[in-house]
Parts: sequence; C-alpha cells; structure tokens
Amino acid sequence: MQKPVKQVFFLSIFVLLFSFFAEASTGRYRLMWREDPATTMVIGWDQLSGSAPKVYYDVVNHGPTPEKFAFSKIPDNVTSAKGMNNHFVRLAGLRSNTTYYFIIADNEGASKVFSFKTAPDKSSERLSIIAGSDSRNHREARVDANKLVAKLRPHCIIFGGDFTENDSDQEWAEWFDDWQNTISKDGRMYPLIVARGNHEFNNASVVDLFDVKNPDVIYALSLGGDLLRVYTLNSMMASGGDQKNWFQRDLAAPPHVGWKFVQYPLAARPHTKSKEEKTDQLVNWSSLFFEYGVHLAIESDAHVVKSTYPLRPSNEAGSDEGFVRDDVNGTVYVGEGCWGAPLRVNNDDKSWTRASGSFNCFHWIFVDEDQIEIRFVKTDGAEYVAEVNPNNIFELPRGINIWNPANGSGDVILIRKNREELLAMEDETSEALASRGSEQEIEVGLEILDFAAIRQGNDVIVKWNTKGEPGNLRYELQRSIEGSDYQAVTTLNAKGADLNNYHFVDREFAAKNPGKYVKYRLKQIRPDGQYAIFNPGENQKERNAAVKKAATGELPKVMSNPATKQVQIKFSLPKAGEVNIRLLNLRQGEVRRWSLPNVKSGGNLESLDVGGIPRGRYLMIVKSGGEVIERYRVMIN
Repeated sequence: MQKPVKQVFFLSIFVLLFSFFAEASTGRYRLMWREDPATTMVIGWDQLSGSAPKVYYDVVNHGPTPEKFAFSKIPDNVTSAKGMNNHFVRLAGLRSNTTYYFIIADNEGASKVFSFKTAPDKSSERLSIIAGSDSRNHREARVDANKLVAKLRPHCIIFGGDFTENDSDQEWAEWFDDWQNTISKDGRMYPLIVARGNHEFNNASVVDLFDVKNPDVIYALSLGGDLLRVYTLNSMMASGGDQKNWFQRDLAAPPHVGWKFVQYPLAARPHTKSKEEKTDQLVNWSSLFFEYGVHLAIESDAHVVKSTYPLRPSNEAGSDEGFVRDDVNGTVYVGEGCWGAPLRVNNDDKSWTRASGSFNCFHWIFVDEDQIEIRFVKTDGAEYVAEVNPNNIFELPRGINIWNPANGSGDVILIRKNREELLAMEDETSEALASRGSEQEIEVGLEILDFAAIRQGNDVIVKWNTKGEPGNLRYELQRSIEGSDYQAVTTLNAKGADLNNYHFVDREFAAKNPGKYVKYRLKQIRPDGQYAIFNPGENQKERNAAVKKAATGELPKVMSNPATKQVQIKFSLPKAGEVNIRLLNLRQGEVRRWSLPNVKSGGNLESLDVGGIPRGRYLMIVKSGGEVIERYRVMIN
C-alpha cells in the first residue's frame, strides 16, 4: 500500500513547483513619478487575476525568486478604471541615479523581472528625454514609436495627452498593451510624465491610470537636482485663475533652476489651419514663459511637426500672431503631436517658424548644464534602428532617422545656457575676452557666438559664429583629449564680414576615441604673429565664484522707480574717464547700454532711464577703462 502514497507525494511536489514558477496574472505595466524622481518611483500594472499582489525590489537582480529581493511593498492605490484593475506601488527612499530590479508576485505566481533607474540628483549628470503625444489612432505607427523608446533608453518620457480616440475601455487596454513595446529587451522600463489631452474626456482618465498626484493634472517635477524643472499644464481647464496662479508661484519659487520645460496639449498657435488659436494661453502662460525664463514649450494636438525660433509675446512691429522672434530672451516651441494620430497638413507657418512638416515623430532631448539639444526623430521603420549603447545613451544609434529640414535650419536645435545667476559671468562668455596667459597674447576685438561641439554619429561637429571680424585674421582650431595639451586640428582663414558662420567636421573622432572627453578652443592669429585664445572652458573657477556671489545675494540690488522709470546706481572711479554701463537680461543678452563720457574720479551717483524695458530681473555691469568696477542686480517694476 505504500507505492500509491509515494506516487501522490511526488505528484504534490510537482504541482507545488509548477505553481511557484507560474507567471503572475499581471500586465500592462507602467512607471510614473509623484514625488522626487531621484528617490521615488511609482510602479503600476493591471491585475488580471489572482490576489494579494506585492512588488519585490532590490538593487541586485535575484531572478524569478521574489523572496530573495531585499524589499517588498503592497499596493498603495487600487483603481478600477477603463476596464482594468489598476494597482500602484509607490516606492520612496530610493538611491538616486541607481538601477533597481523588481518583480510582481501574487498568489498565482510571479512576473518576469523588470528594472528602472532613478533620476540623478546632481546637475552635472546629463539627461536624455523623449517628448511627444497624440497616439490615438494608428497602432502600427504608435508601436513603432514605442519600440524606439525601448531602443533609446531615455531617463523619462514626457507625454502630452490624447492617448486614445474615444477614451474607451478597449482603446485604453490596447494602448497599454502597445506600451509594453517601450520595455527594453533586458526588462528596463522608463517613467512617464503625462498630461491630459482633449481626447481624455475628464481628468480622472489620467489620474486613475497613471496615479497622478494632482486631480487637476497640473504639477511639476525636478530632475537632476536643480538642472531641470518640468511643468505640466492642463489646456482643458481655464488657463487663467487658479492654474495660472499656481504656475506663477512655482516659477517664482525655485531660485536656482537651470532649465525650465513646460508641456500642455493645445498649441497656442497651431501650425495647421484646421485648429483654433489659443490666445488665452498666449496671454496667461506665454507671458509667464518670458517673464520667468521658460526655455522650452512642448505643445500637442494639431498632429503636425513644428519648431520655432525663440519667441516672446508681443504685438510690436515685426510680430506675427502675438509673438516676435527673440533669440536672446525667447522660448522655443516644439510639437505638435505625431505619435500615431492622423497627420494633418502643416499649412499655417508663421514668420518665426523655424521649420514644419507632417510625419510621425517624437522629440529626443539632451539636457546638460551648458545646453539643450533637441532632435526630431522620425519614428516609422523602428525595426531598422539599432539600440543605443546602455553605457552611452547619448550616442545616436545606427539607422536612426533625424529630421533635417529642407530649409537648412539644421537637424539639431541648440538652446544655450541662460540661468539667471550666470549673468555674473557676462564678459567672459558673451564677449569672448581673450585669455592673458602669455605676453604675446592680445585681445583681438571680435565677438565669438554660439561656439559648440556636437556629437553626430562617429563625427564631432564644431560650430561657431563671429561678429565684427577683421579680415586679416586666421583661426586655428585646437583640441584637447582627456585634459592633454591642446593640439591644432585645422586652420581656417577668416572671412572678414560683419557676421560669419563656421563649422568643422572632426571626422571619425568619436569612433576612434570611444568614451573619451574632448575639449575644443580657437586660437585667433594676426599676420604679425600675435594671437588670442578663445576657450569656453577657461577661467571656470573664476566663473563659479561669480555665480556663487550672485546666487548668495552678495551683489547689491537696485529697483526701478515706477514713477520716473529710472534706476539709481553708485560707483567709484579711481581716475576720471568714460564709463560704459550694460543691462543684461536673463539670457546674457544686452537690453540697453549707456556711455557716460568724462565721469569724475571718486564717488558717483547716476540715474539711468529704463523706460520701455519689460518688468523683470536683470544684471547691470559698470565698466571703466576696460575693467568691471561694479555689478548690480536690477529689478524693473
């Protein structure tokens, strides 16, 4: 009688093992943030069946054995919405810039192992971000874009709404099924920062499916410490009133945010004639973009592709539909939602449109302390694009199709560093003063603008513009690898016109020097052999000290008199002479200049007319004899 007992016992062991390794009935996974992206993460999924689900997580991948993971957590929020049983676990107290592995287990089994990486908390870390929207109709196009997310491995995705056509249960289930294509082959997932579009019939559609903290879907998140703050606004609510008040309070609150992005669904000035203008957003939001230095606005809804030059709201001469181009102080607008929605005709360009088109795409954005790089990725044919190197997610993969408009505006939009406290550096960067490390070095007397080195495939493109260039000048482009001595790369003769553009392709440099850090500088040589060095990286300690001085409030502050439209400043001259005063805006651009001849030595008090200058914060530089004698923080009321 013992033989049957042994058979039953063996069968019981087999059943237990089979149950243990069965896959949990979970799916439609997603990641989001409610709090600090460096230390938190929300894991969401659809609980298809089973009970008592729990997320197990760790910085070590323990494979399909949940009990080996160091931490576990039950759902913090469960919502029944759009035909799905949505579960959300809110993790906190995580390490910044760290990979975490997680597995979801319930009474029926366990999911496969996934991973995510928390955002960095230091501004020195570069960010990769994908931004786009309007995925509502064509699943094939939507899936192509999703597959590219998996291949590009961004820090996050900014998604501006209009997920589905009719906000129905079936459409949402299909949307999340398609979203699984954003998961990389190794299980890496990427968090969403979502907005509500006009095809989400109420705020709850977004709140219940993505665990958005604010029921009005209005919120802000900071990435990279003080590197970037991303705002999400809601075009389905009044742009003024409470929404505008919250937005303005938050814009005014963070004192040291390097870059500011904003996303919202409806374009203020859509680039297709079939869409209405949103003048209320221009008045209520774009005015704040200008006042508080928002650098990039990501718009949606119109289903065309567009980019603009930097803009500020204005009806002055030369403006177009309430905006005027302002390369110094404006906001760049991109959009307008082509993640699979029906494409429209781009038939409403403006005078300030940089380029427009009509094709499936999203924006691929790199952010670091010095600049923003924006590329428009054509998303069709994702299967022909290689994956990025996980150790270098900023290198363009083989086969990626970056839009290069036929009008010659270029395949990369650059937005240069412009945070307010950097105004204290004004002369070293905006006028490219020559370094004085050698007796033979001289000040050439021209401006070098927009000097940049950009990785493009295996090459490095070095670009610069000049203003006020003498014709007898010669440039020697020099390169330093990993801190080595600078060596000449090429020599170019100056063109001699007032405004010039130069660029040099350092071919195959990236391929031959993988993972190495490179710097470029210009040596400006006159026929007599005298020269000056333009090096954006020189004098960094001095610049950092200037930043600290401005940020800690050590610079004296003056305010304009609203009645007289004047500001009063004091300064002292060691000897009589001419005084030159410059007023700079938030982006190191000159707003006004004063030249005061024959100013007496000793203490002086001057009243300066600031009438017609927009209200806001500025920096004033007082110079005499080529030396800075005083700096002021200026508030114009």
